[in-house]
Amino acid sequence: MTAPLPASRDEAAALLLEVLGASCPTGAARLIGSMGVPGAADAWSDIDLRWTVGPEGAEDALRSLRPTLERVGTVESLRVDPEPRADLRLVFVRFQGWPLWWRVDLEVHGQGLGSVDVPDADPWSPGESACMGVVVTLKTLARQRPADAEEQLAHAAARVGTTVVAGPWTVRVGSLLDEVAARSPGTADLVARTRRLAREVLGA
Repeated sequence: MTAPLPASRDEAAALLLEVLGASCPTGAARLIGSMGVPGAADAWSDIDLRWTVGPEGAEDALRSLRPTLERVGTVESLRVDPEPRADLRLVFVRFQGWPLWWRVDLEVHGQGLGSVDVPDADPWSPGESACMGVVVTLKTLARQRPADAEEQLAHAAARVGTTVVAGPWTVRVGSLLDEVAARSPGTADLVARTRRLAREVLGA
């Protein structure tokens, strides 16, 4: 049975903490980032989590991560950062039906976990990574920080081997999403959703 959509981002975060805690009782999961600081989160904050797992059951917890998260909702995308780290796996998760703002950035900490595979992870996608970079850019623009957004959009473009065109933000964001759609056809739905989000933020 599909889990109902959370009524709020706070509820979503609480559900995630609950299922992670239940799957590894010897571990500890907590919010980090802006949601981890009372009063620091705003409407555009995503859900950042740190999950520290002890030696016993650590590998099993990571290898069963997707089924664990499916207890919260349908996992639309689960990507593991390919950069190697000795005791850390950085996982990016999107749930079906959740707003794009609610992407989950999950740090899984544990001795030797950097070499443990997540068997049900989706392949690393430069196109999806670029799309999520656009989402981060839109978040920064909504926060009225255009200088930071410039850097973020350039970084997103680099993920698909292109550069940002000149022009107003609507043109620059739209052009990059065109490139992502052309280079990564599998991201078509995500690109369309990101375009809708861009219209909400940029107004055109």
